[in-house]
Amino acid sequence: MSIRVSEPIPLEGTLNMRDVGGYATTDGRHVLKGRIYRSANLAQINPGDIKKLEKLGIDTVIDLRGPREAREAPDHLPHGTNYVNSPIIGSSGGDEIDDETIAQLLHNAGLPDSMLQKARVLGKGPYYRMLYLISMYGSDAHIAKLRGYRTLFHQLMALPNSSSLLFHCTGGRDRTGVGAALLLKALDAPDEAIEADFVASNKYLQVDADDPTSERFLQFQSANVFLQPSSNQNFQQTAKEFGASPDQIRGAVELRPELLRRMFCAIDDKYGSYNKFLEQEMGISAQERQHLKEKFRE
Repeated sequence: MSIRVSEPIPLEGTLNMRDVGGYATTDGRHVLKGRIYRSANLAQINPGDIKKLEKLGIDTVIDLRGPREAREAPDHLPHGTNYVNSPIIGSSGGDEIDDETIAQLLHNAGLPDSMLQKARVLGKGPYYRMLYLISMYGSDAHIAKLRGYRTLFHQLMALPNSSSLLFHCTGGRDRTGVGAALLLKALDAPDEAIEADFVASNKYLQVDADDPTSERFLQFQSANVFLQPSSNQNFQQTAKEFGASPDQIRGAVELRPELLRRMFCAIDDKYGSYNKFLEQEMGISAQERQHLKEKFRE
């Protein structure tokens, strides 16, 4: 099955903004376009970007970042936007992960011991944090965090039919990607579409820019997902300093379909069915799930 993922909506101040709609569902319907959007953080958007958000009818924004992240890089939003901070995992900076855990993460990913030099690695990007987040998919701790998406589901339930909602974290990758996956699953999108939407962040967050003063590079830094094409000179130099190759680093921290498969298998094992998960953790009954389908599908 060939899945077409929505192209990013071009904004000057952020990356990875796209429509969650358009996917065919398992029962022959389609997820509505123009109602639900996902993106990286909105801290750097400009007045022109804000006008685009207004034109799209986005009047509710769910910020999945932790309080410190949201406070240090607050969103710039259209006047009157319903802003809701609903933290999922918090900041989880690489400097907060202990050395033993870092060593194990590097070993599991096949990365060299030279990347244990924390000062060097942390100065180049949040690679420890990305390794940590990827290692968590499907774990008991990760499944316990999913209750944090309850706010997203209930805001969508209450969203007027004339309005649109956007949700985001920092890079619009892990936390936002999981939120989109949970939502698309609730709307009966097929696994292939859910996984395609998830891994598209690998493409839409990489910026082939070497000039640290360029607008694109600043977007790249703001998203805090430091992955570039393997041919990029800046990324090649970073990998060389780590004693690794660009492909080694990309392979270790890129999103992969099996991450979602681990998560959904863990949900099935714990709850028995997705309906029971939605009811117990999202507070969404089978009847309310049907209402979501009627509201956000055509």
